[in-house]
Amino acid sequence: MSDSFMLGTIIRANDAWGHRLTPREVDALPEPQRSEVVRELERTGLGSTLAEWEARPRLGMMVSLDHSIYFHEPRRVRADEWMFCEYDSPWAGEERGLVIQRVFAKDGTLLASCVQEGVVRLNQDGTEQGSKL
Repeated sequence: MSDSFMLGTIIRANDAWGHRLTPREVDALPEPQRSEVVRELERTGLGSTLAEWEARPRLGMMVSLDHSIYFHEPRRVRADEWMFCEYDSPWAGEERGLVIQRVFAKDGTLLASCVQEGVVRLNQDGTEQGSKL
């Protein structure tokens, strides 16, 4: 998993718009792509209409500050077996967020825990911002 995916948990936990397309770009997609994207947005709780999407706060910037991986059962970690990953964002505030990931083996054994802190800035007015350079 990437730093961006893990920090994306903070965005999802705060119901912010974190999709790579803007709401208007999603609304303008041709079928069947539009239906597929809308279905995913509904599944994640972001709604199904342009008005709902535009009401969401927008991601301004996101960057990792630090992260650690703690292996609890290192001899049991197998890259050729399925593992279940659970993400939780127990705290976000002051333009920072904390994400905890737990990695389980298929039998339910906790293999590893990951902790990551990042800076997450939402655009306060909900608009898209470009470069300031």
